[in-house]
Amino acid sequence: MATPPTPYADASTLKFQELKQMAGSNDFNDIFLLLFSQQYTEIDGLTMLLGQRRDQLAKEIRHLEKLVEKGERFCPFHDEGDDGLTFMKETLEIDKKLLASLIGLMDLAREGREKKKHHLARFQKE
Repeated sequence: MATPPTPYADASTLKFQELKQMAGSNDFNDIFLLLFSQQYTEIDGLTMLLGQRRDQLAKEIRHLEKLVEKGERFCPFHDEGDDGLTFMKETLEIDKKLLASLIGLMDLAREGREKKKHHLARFQKE
């Protein structure tokens, strides 16, 4: 069993003091429940934003793919067309890598959200 905190230890842990005030309680269950529910909400919001950005980027990629497809028909016959087509293809590849990274980040955020759900369950009162 832990020893009760000294006034010095209480004063040196401002974050816990802030959490106690925010939770309106000195009970560690309440404090950790507040902390983990805030983190869960933040991760949930991040996941939503990442999902929106993923959808937007996927749409941009589809659009660029169509442009490249159309550009392959006539760009090589123009002076700057070949360079422009090459640059569009490079941009498309970079965007695809960004999309894959974004999806990986979303997976990581979802994993973190599930971990926070487990943390929340530990501190929720029956």
